[in-house]
Amino acid sequence: MTQWRGDDEVKRRMAQYARDAKQAVVSLADRWKPEIENYAKEHARWTDRTANARQSLYAYVESADGKVIIWLSHGMPYGVWLELRNQGRYAIIMPSLEAHYQQIQDSYRRLFR
Repeated sequence: MTQWRGDDEVKRRMAQYARDAKQAVVSLADRWKPEIENYAKEHARWTDRTANARQSLYAYVESADGKVIIWLSHGMPYGVWLELRNQGRYAIIMPSLEAHYQQIQDSYRRLFR
């Protein structure tokens, strides 16, 4: 087992651990991006007329203020209508995220065991 000696070494190593942990969290979020995006594209319940809405669904990761967020969004201006009209019958954003919540949570638990 490695011994840490002195305040300076403890501070330096704790800072390095924090950087490494944050990078691991961001990397794991990046790993989920394509899976969530592909799920949304495959399970969108609307009928394609141009395929633009389906093709423009995209996921991205944002890391700021100590938080890491996986976003899923439409790339077409009318995507909001697909999500909200008809009592959300054609919504795909939340169903895609919800379909992965447990798996994502489990993967982060494994990361920090």
